[in-house]
Amino acid sequence: MSSLSSTISQRPDTSHHYPVPSYKEHQNFHSSPSTAETQRLLTMDLQLKIPNQQQVVYQAQPAPIIIPNVVQPAPAPAKKVIMGTRLTEVPAPMQCPFCQQQIVTETTFINGKKVWVICGVLGICGIWPCCLIPFCVNSCKDVEHRCPSCKNLIHVHKRM
Repeated sequence: MSSLSSTISQRPDTSHHYPVPSYKEHQNFHSSPSTAETQRLLTMDLQLKIPNQQQVVYQAQPAPIIIPNVVQPAPAPAKKVIMGTRLTEVPAPMQCPFCQQQIVTETTFINGKKVWVICGVLGICGIWPCCLIPFCVNSCKDVEHRCPSCKNLIHVHKRM
């Protein structure tokens, strides 16, 4: 029983309530008031006093500010990027970077790293008569791309 009495004695002080409106104010609030009455009620400050703390003042919110639509400038056009042709083992059409002509590259197969690695592996494994086969197979060789007009080397497609 003592815990119940201690709980009752620990209740907060409830003597500070909001002011209760009179019957006439209550009726005026729930009836459709005039626009002037509505403005008066909305702009009326409500003050609440809390003991041992600051005074809190509530005010009506200001009307929203309407911002006109602003036309934004169009974004700058993107720069055109020209992707080069991927040069592999077949001749390809492109613009020569040296003579600036539209060409189809000439391809030449040359012995590269892959040919020599296969030859070495076959020789070490004791299959030395077969170690010369990679020198005859184009799919093991690197590919050079040259311009047919100016004969400059444009690209080397390496297999390894």
